[in-house]
Amino acid sequence: MNAPIRVVSDQDPGGATETLAHQSRSRRVLRELSLAVAIYGMAGWIYVALCSLTAPQTLSLPLTHVLPYLREDTAGVASFIPFVPGLRFLPGNPA
Repeated sequence: MNAPIRVVSDQDPGGATETLAHQSRSRRVLRELSLAVAIYGMAGWIYVALCSLTAPQTLSLPLTHVLPYLREDTAGVASFIPFVPGLRFLPGNPA
């Protein structure tokens, strides 16, 4: 199951190959997905933070009519939660 797979490098004109383990590929995918979730979570949190600065009276209103129990302030907290673990995968962080 952890047998190495061969990947042809596009950057090497000679067609050299490198060996990658299955685990490292899944780890890269997990890292990229976590980074995307962290970025979107931070964007949602910044949106709610800016709304709270410009129109604080709207924080108690529902975020959408589809989910009336999801208020803006609750959505801000829910957006911030995935951002915190995603900090580990930000570029420049030696994870």
